[in-house]
Amino acid sequence: MSQAKHRQEARLQNLIVSAKGMNILVRTEKLLREAGYRAHSGRCRIKGQEVILLDRDAPIGDQIEFLAGELSQRRAQSSAASPDNSCYEET
Repeated sequence: MSQAKHRQEARLQNLIVSAKGMNILVRTEKLLREAGYRAHSGRCRIKGQEVILLDRDAPIGDQIEFLAGELSQRRAQSSAASPDNSCYEET
């Protein structure tokens, strides 16, 4: 295995661990394709559990880019929902 591919796989695994820390389940699956459409990786909620499905047939760079983007978006949503304590003055 080339060193670059090994680094990419390590990066993907680190992102999956980060997702788990955010209570997001990441599943890498063969997404079925039919004539007329192409399946893509995506995020959904199953029985209250947030799940990200990665297309295992997609290039690893695409999987990393998608997962990193989803986690970044989730972090932004979480920080927007949290009050910013620096805006409050003590009296």
